[in-house]
Amino acid sequence: MRLFDRSSLFVHRLAGGLAAGLTASGLTAAGLALIAAASTPVPARAEDTSTARADDLVIVDCLLPPKTRRLGRRSTYLQPRQPLRTTAADCRIRGGEYTEPDQATYATSLRVWLPQAEAGDAEAQFYVGQIYEKGLGAAPDLAQAALWYRKAAEQGDAPSAVALGYLFEEGLGVERDEVAALNWYRKAAGLAEDLVVLERSEYDALVAELAAKEQEAQDLENEIEVLRDELEKAAAQQAADDAAEARRVDALRSTVERLEADLAARQREIADGRDEVAQLEKRLRTISSKEPATASATAQSASLNELPFGGYHALVIGNSSYRALPAIESAARDARLVADLLRSKYGFEVRLLIDADRLAIMAALNDLREQLTSEDNLLVYYAGHGERDAAGRAAYWQPVDADADSTVRWIPNEVVTEHLDLIPARHVFVVADSVYSGLRTRSSIAALPRGMTNEERYFHIKLLLDKRARLVLSSGGPGTDGTAPKQARPSRFADTFVELLEQNDGILEASRLYVEINERLADRGAGLEFATMKWARNDLAEFFFVPSTLR
Repeated sequence: MRLFDRSSLFVHRLAGGLAAGLTASGLTAAGLALIAAASTPVPARAEDTSTARADDLVIVDCLLPPKTRRLGRRSTYLQPRQPLRTTAADCRIRGGEYTEPDQATYATSLRVWLPQAEAGDAEAQFYVGQIYEKGLGAAPDLAQAALWYRKAAEQGDAPSAVALGYLFEEGLGVERDEVAALNWYRKAAGLAEDLVVLERSEYDALVAELAAKEQEAQDLENEIEVLRDELEKAAAQQAADDAAEARRVDALRSTVERLEADLAARQREIADGRDEVAQLEKRLRTISSKEPATASATAQSASLNELPFGGYHALVIGNSSYRALPAIESAARDARLVADLLRSKYGFEVRLLIDADRLAIMAALNDLREQLTSEDNLLVYYAGHGERDAAGRAAYWQPVDADADSTVRWIPNEVVTEHLDLIPARHVFVVADSVYSGLRTRSSIAALPRGMTNEERYFHIKLLLDKRARLVLSSGGPGTDGTAPKQARPSRFADTFVELLEQNDGILEASRLYVEINERLADRGAGLEFATMKWARNDLAEFFFVPSTLR
């Protein structure tokens, strides 16, 4: 592993200036400038400088040095080394040890997190599960990933329960089991008996399955009726001692008996299914009546707009004028429209980046990590070039300083996810008029069903506000309709996104926004994606757009 020693690398070069450039929680712009000046050799070209300084902001697994603790007056001891997810620059400042991201392997990454995971720390167990699921420097070991996710999930770690649910849903490292997936998603919600969304989802699935079985039973009854008619006709026409005809009648009789046995079994399944539906209906009614008296009373006297939604912030990026790639004329325009709408109607504090290079985007993400709190919501909007690798497993945002044939200045979506994972904001939503990789399924999002009463919405939105969300809505590709290049015309995705937010006068969930955009762009072909971020810690939650007049 690459070791950075605080005394040899920083103290004699930064002296007192470092203290003025740093905050207790992270790096300020001034601090980053000091770090870059102290740790980065003066390059031959300015573009190399920006690349090196941006790399200081990459998230790494940092192993902090042991701390000396005093026990009584005479005895001292070393506290075990602690793992930390932070930027490379911050790790160096703290005298920590880390491996460059592109050199990470099972061994180096596990060295950081495994001791604490084996000691029972749930967060460390989650990260060990991620290491095995990613397959750093080797093929993924999904069975080991499931094992470590389960250890953390059984301690009540919601993100690990979501990750384990996804493995069961997809059959990765474990036998595919949709019921187990649903149960782990329930556990992640922390409300196994009280979250109507999940109960209603199971109820709807069961009703659909029951309807299919009833149709199959009806088809079976029809088939039996036809065979009975044929049997009666064959028996009536049976010639005396006609062996062939007798065999045909016997065969028909055997078929009818077998089908009648199948029908009886199917009818028993239907009866059991009806009982289960009745139990779920009863449970749903019970759940609605189980709302705490305080919440129910509040719901009767308070409207939805009195819920504690917290502060709203946005990072809006529009890259139009590229140095080495084709221009995207609509990107900057779309970004300005989105920024203006978020400010004026929804009360967002917006940071707008037009034609941003790699350093500007990475620095903005780092600033958000320092500035936001757990009471905040963050929307990241990106319009610009993006690219997937040939296997479709990784994707990149391409800043304006990106080269067409080199990924050096491209920003992997995984890096964006890592930053957003560490940002304290409770609800984070990425809207990308571009690609985004590393997503789970939509099943890991607790979307509120339509048709709920205001009281039900109040109660369940309040529950979801306490959950952690890391969501992505992506247009999925470089074209506006799957055929035309984006730079040739305005983005229909962006226009639809803006139009729906302009028309909204109430509380709009990200999941409903996706459904409505998808319906309006149904003719554009596949590509629209909406899911949770695969490599971030997620509970079952939502992102809510609330006009400032309602807060």
